[in-house]
Amino acid sequence: IALCSWMLYKNKMMFRLGLASLLAFTMLHAYAKFRLLRQQKIIVYNVPQHMAVDFIFKDQHYFVGDSILQVDGVLQNFHLKPARVALQLNPAGAFSNLIHNGMYWQFAGKKCLFIDSTIKFYPLAQKLNVDILLISKNPKISIADITAAVNPGIVIFDGSNSLWKIGNWKKECEQLLLRCHSVAEEGAFILEAE
Repeated sequence: IALCSWMLYKNKMMFRLGLASLLAFTMLHAYAKFRLLRQQKIIVYNVPQHMAVDFIFKDQHYFVGDSILQVDGVLQNFHLKPARVALQLNPAGAFSNLIHNGMYWQFAGKKCLFIDSTIKFYPLAQKLNVDILLISKNPKISIADITAAVNPGIVIFDGSNSLWKIGNWKKECEQLLLRCHSVAEEGAFILEAE
């Protein structure tokens, strides 16, 4: 009888432990799903010699960048897919909260200006406020000229720029007291848009 009661006690403990583990797993799974359905991010990837940006809404992504990265291949598999798998993303046609007009993008309340060619900025009395100023493809520009018309939250230099140009632009940003980020030197840039 003592052996039977001990076995019954042990089985009850194992049952309770199993039930507690199942409850913990269910809660973690529900929390992960909740976070997945609330995620809104902008990611500027570190892809050497290429521009690559994902706008992420819930479990979908909208890609902006060089067309070669939209083709399944080594570049996409090595640089983009690991993040997309980790964030559980699927491609999207477009989002209702994504606005695009030329170089200007707005997503989830965040304003972005993507500069990928030489352009002249003229001083404005009312500067354009943007959260992200992304510079791509080595344009012949001056940060001081841009900031005469644009007030950026952060200046990002992607992997399509040469390191010596990034170095010069970073010096300009330091002189102008602007935050900057070089994905070639510091890795991908992620902005939570929530």
